Amino acid sequence: MSEPLWIAIEDVIAINRRLLLGTSENHFLRDRLALEGALHRPRFQAEYRQISSVSWFASCIIQSIGKAHAFEQGNKRTAWLSGRYFIAINGYRLLLDAEQQERLKHVIEALIIGHDDPSLLADRLEPLLSPA
Repeated sequence: MSEPLWIAIEDVIAINRRLLLGTSENHFLRDRLALEGALHRPRFQAEYRQISSVSWFASCIIQSIGKAHAFEQGNKRTAWLSGRYFIAINGYRLLLDAEQQERLKHVIEALIIGHDDPSLLADRLEPLLSPA
């Protein structure tokens, strides 16, 4: 795989803003530096580990954004949508039904709360990816 298209910090901020629009939750970026660090982590990890898998990059993005807690509200949801956006801009679709999404939700929560390797999620995402 060639160098992937990376998501910009402005994209993640917009995802959080849209996610919370019309809810009682506030969109507020409380730590821009933490979010910037979260977006750089997958690049550094990929280079260090020599990984080029879209599913692994997406999993690392989800974990990094979720752990950063850069927003006042919606961090895990923003992380998940950012990972899906990364998959999309790199030419793939994530095909999953409600049951699969529910199972992934638990893996994502464990990935963000714990210290698991992003491969835990990447291995589950990989068979669900198809070229767009």
